Amino acid sequence: MIDTLFTSPRAQRRFFFLSAGVLAAGIAAFLALVVFRGTGNAFPDKFSNQKAQFATPEHHVPITKSQLALAREFIRTAVARKNLDTAYGLVNVDLKGRMTRKQWDTGNIPVIDYPASNIDSAHFQIDYSYQNEALLEVDLIAKPGTQVRPELLFFLGLKRAGKKETGPWQISYWEPHWKPPIPEAPG
Repeated sequence: MIDTLFTSPRAQRRFFFLSAGVLAAGIAAFLALVVFRGTGNAFPDKFSNQKAQFATPEHHVPITKSQLALAREFIRTAVARKNLDTAYGLVNVDLKGRMTRKQWDTGNIPVIDYPASNIDSAHFQIDYSYQNEALLEVDLIAKPGTQVRPELLFFLGLKRAGKKETGPWQISYWEPHWKPPIPEAPG
């Protein structure tokens, strides 16, 4: 088979054109990747004389008793689905979106419900606390006889209304820290 490839003039021509095509593709790939590798706009034409702006880290501030009271009131109302009218005022637009009070009062809200028995005694773990926002973890225990997980950890976010340093605190985030188990493959 190989002997006929080099003895037949037709096979030699085909082999020549094939190898020339492979060489051309290799040269094109080399030029595209090494020589012309996106250097068209690597540097802007003008440089600024302004000083560089560095990001400044936010300062940690302690959680206040009023923030913890707000978190408990949110769990007592929105999460437990009791007194939803009061809960509407506790929630930031980040969580309720464009829902009107009438829509909110139906109970079909973007807050995962959970029948907690330890609302007044649940401990809050502080993940971070800044001047305008905070993130807490709270471990809730279900009321006996309910058909939910007996214990569930939630993330609860707080944010100042209007992003002002003196605005009132509101609940901006509520999610469980639980993922369903992945079933094993059969067999």
